[in-house]
Amino acid sequence: MKKALFCLPLLAAAAAPAQEPKSWKDSAELSYVQTSGNSRTSTTAAKNLFNYDWRKAALELAASGLGTDSKGTVTAEQYGASGKVSLKLEGKNYAFEKTAWNKDRFAGIRDRWDLSLGLGRHLLDSPDDKLSVEAGGGYIFEDRLRAANQSFGTYRGYAKYARTLSPTASASQDLEYLGNLKDSKGYRMNAETALTASINSHFSLKASYLWKFVNSPTPGFKKTDATTSVAVIVNY
Repeated sequence: MKKALFCLPLLAAAAAPAQEPKSWKDSAELSYVQTSGNSRTSTTAAKNLFNYDWRKAALELAASGLGTDSKGTVTAEQYGASGKVSLKLEGKNYAFEKTAWNKDRFAGIRDRWDLSLGLGRHLLDSPDDKLSVEAGGGYIFEDRLRAANQSFGTYRGYAKYARTLSPTASASQDLEYLGNLKDSKGYRMNAETALTASINSHFSLKASYLWKFVNSPTPGFKKTDATTSVAVIVNY
């Protein structure tokens, strides 16, 4: 009798079906910096990234916001949102459609809409190394401050590399080039370098450097914007 009772938990565990991997995940970032004394400023930044994975398709929704206040005066204000649908093709290839909106009045942009289509490929997809590249084209409309609005066709190249450094740390690098079919001098480049360390299964710390370059900015504004941040990430 004792042997039979001892085996019951083992039989129940063997009969239980394996848990299926979760089809969705959500990652939220939040950072806040405040200074006082000789200078009084406060900066708040937040991001959220939601992914849902089907057998033949994938969905990515992103949103972000950043604001800086200096002695009661707003000195930086950025908002953004995007949606991307990917269709899985043969092998490691995929096709995608992406719609993005952003607002950055301190860079001369009241509203900017970016619609794009393209193809991508996962060049590396191992547990420790992942590399994806994308190429495509689209159309951009910009509502500019203190300047005439712009609308033009674009072509785009993008690459992202992610490396697992240890069971609790990883690094990533994004590079993006956006060409202007109407004016060859109106190209843009974006790059982000990030290092992430896990605290536990739900919380992580992320340090990142984001660089944005606009070769033909709105008159009166600079070509380069850079943001260095340290954020707490909540993973679901």
